Amino acid sequence: MRSLIVYYSRSGQTAKIARELADALKCDLEEIIDTKKRSGILGWLRSGSDAMKKSLTVLERAVNDPAEYDLIVIGTPNWAGHVSSPVRTYIHQNQAKFKELAFFCTAGSNDFAGPFNDMHEISRKSPVATLGVRGKKINDGSYKSEVQEFIKTLPVNDI
Repeated sequence: MRSLIVYYSRSGQTAKIARELADALKCDLEEIIDTKKRSGILGWLRSGSDAMKKSLTVLERAVNDPAEYDLIVIGTPNWAGHVSSPVRTYIHQNQAKFKELAFFCTAGSNDFAGPFNDMHEISRKSPVATLGVRGKKINDGSYKSEVQEFIKTLPVNDI
């Protein structure tokens, strides 16, 4: 089964989880690149506002075609209780190409339902698995067992 990890990360936390998943699953990794500036406090405010408005954005062209993969694992930060605008855009643009999906989300709180619901609604697919990781656990390294449990639930072979 061919798998692809796709993610957007503004602060680096979602990227960290994505890289660990790709290493463990020995699969391809695709970073979603937004053309909108999202760094600093103004970028943070803009990001939250865009997420609440369910805005789409302009992405750089992806390297990997999701239609070539059996499983796409999509990662997003939680922005104001919603999926990030870059991930919203990626799912919107590629929805017809997805076979099976799994979702992961990083957040400052335990609120992962909003982003997962958004991703399910946009993709029109139920995820085979979900993983929510708090930023505090990423910072102190206590998240690794959660990642391992998530991996065990994925329909992949040879791991």
